[in-house]
Amino acid sequence: MQKINSFREFINEASLRGNAGIPGEEGSDRESWLDKITQRSDRAAQEFAMANRADIQGFMGLIMKSQQLQSGHEEELSQLTVDAFRTLYSSLIEEFELDFKIVTREEVKQQMEETPTEKEEEPELEELEDQEIIDHIQVRKIQRTIQQGKGLSAKAILNLSIFKKGLVEIMGREDAAEYLTVLNKISNVAQFFDWTVPEKMQKQMWQARQGFSGSCDIQFGKEEAEDKDEAAQMVLTDLENGEDITDNENAEELVSGLNVKIVTRGVDLSVLIHESIKGIYKLITQASLEALYGGTAEKVLMNTDTLFDELQELKFGRQMQDVFFKQVSQHPLVLEKIDAMVANDAEDWEIASFQERLNYLFFNAMSMIGQDEPSKMLEIVNAILSESAEAQELCDPLVRGAIKHLEQEEEYQSFTKGQAAQTYSETPEISEEPGEDDYSHLTKDELNDMIIDAYERNDMKEVERLRKMLGEALNITHYLGRLRLRS
Repeated sequence: MQKINSFREFINEASLRGNAGIPGEEGSDRESWLDKITQRSDRAAQEFAMANRADIQGFMGLIMKSQQLQSGHEEELSQLTVDAFRTLYSSLIEEFELDFKIVTREEVKQQMEETPTEKEEEPELEELEDQEIIDHIQVRKIQRTIQQGKGLSAKAILNLSIFKKGLVEIMGREDAAEYLTVLNKISNVAQFFDWTVPEKMQKQMWQARQGFSGSCDIQFGKEEAEDKDEAAQMVLTDLENGEDITDNENAEELVSGLNVKIVTRGVDLSVLIHESIKGIYKLITQASLEALYGGTAEKVLMNTDTLFDELQELKFGRQMQDVFFKQVSQHPLVLEKIDAMVANDAEDWEIASFQERLNYLFFNAMSMIGQDEPSKMLEIVNAILSESAEAQELCDPLVRGAIKHLEQEEEYQSFTKGQAAQTYSETPEISEEPGEDDYSHLTKDELNDMIIDAYERNDMKEVERLRKMLGEALNITHYLGRLRLRS
């Protein structure tokens, strides 16, 4: 790959063009996946314009109608979104505070001005010669595109019964039905505009902070952030001294007890859902960035988090995430489990929760590969977008791992429910002198560490035994964070 010598080459580098993860852009003679999607989307946009001319012309009227219908219900609709996401993503986000709110467009603009966002000025660039850094840049570009695309799939979540029933309770049957219809139309037209509005005009709107309807951010507690900074400095010192940080107390401090808040804002319910999905996926993309050492993270950030990237991600995100997550939805084991759920009359939101959690775990597993072996992730994504037989083989262990994770979580939840029903008199006595197999003297974090070690050895008997001692679910945040440190 050529070095970056100018701003124009910088834009190409940050672009999906020339990205090794994109079929036809890795230097082969194949037709570019981007060109195929462009042709397909152009045709789809033309067909949409012919079939939905009235909605396109009356777009502002639809927005005004949605504002009218939701007026006075903003707080209840915001809480509905929080509750629904807690249900859909379950233990994957139980450690995090969710600050989801429907606000005015002016409040969205204010939030964006207060939040560090994509760079708008031409950065001073240095030439990139390190292939690994270039690979990390291309990995983050794909991560962000999938994250954006997952947010654009919000309409599927919006139309689940968990939201439909909530809307009826909040607004009444008639207004709820009309509100949902209006939001679906707004979502469709907005995606049409994302594809068809000239990039120059979108850039101008971005720079003026005009026309934006939502935002998302990840925040850390101020006091805790200061504590983490001190721990991080001590870890760096230990590393410089050649010490092993696997069991380092300062390293453990960095990844335990994280006080993370996902902050999302939207002018209506559909936008809030869109931004909230993006926010949850941003947990993974942000963790992948922070896991990079030295100046690598800064170089990757400079070459990906720009307004140029945002515009391109909006264009190709939905199509990319469709193909990417097909490896999950079409996996034989997933199809088998969904068929069983349907046969047992599962609610649509229960099936959606299963799919969403699998998607999230699959994306996280892929991102961890990108963190450790960026060229390997690019190879897998290229195979996925090519929809080749090789992709199924490469993704199979990741999907199976995600399924196994959910199965173990369900087993554990069943176990804890049974434990909660027991009386204190049934609790075994603990000896004063801890024996070889007595872990009662250990802290929660120490037990969590031992569970993680047992998982990595695939010693499920030990996992179950330690879980009983712990008496609560595995701390997912701690688990992901510790794996980041080990990498």
